[in-house]
Amino acid sequence: MLSEAERRSLEEIEQRLLADEPRLARTMNRQVRPWLFYSLLFVFGGLTVLLTVISAFGPAFQCLLVTAGVLVLRKYPLRLR
Repeated sequence: MLSEAERRSLEEIEQRLLADEPRLARTMNRQVRPWLFYSLLFVFGGLTVLLTVISAFGPAFQCLLVTAGVLVLRKYPLRLR
């Protein structure tokens, strides 16, 4: 637990960081879940291959779209404010 003075100092530092380096501050606040990214790639990538092998091209294409969407969102994350 932080004391009240330490909490105020920390808030002041965070405000200065946000004003001086907003991109760095956003990056530090982002919740990174690499296990979710890799599990989605593994599951839907695997399903794409499996469904293609058994000639279920419709569902395979849908899984391919999900896999591509995960890759695109990893590269260009949504910025919700």
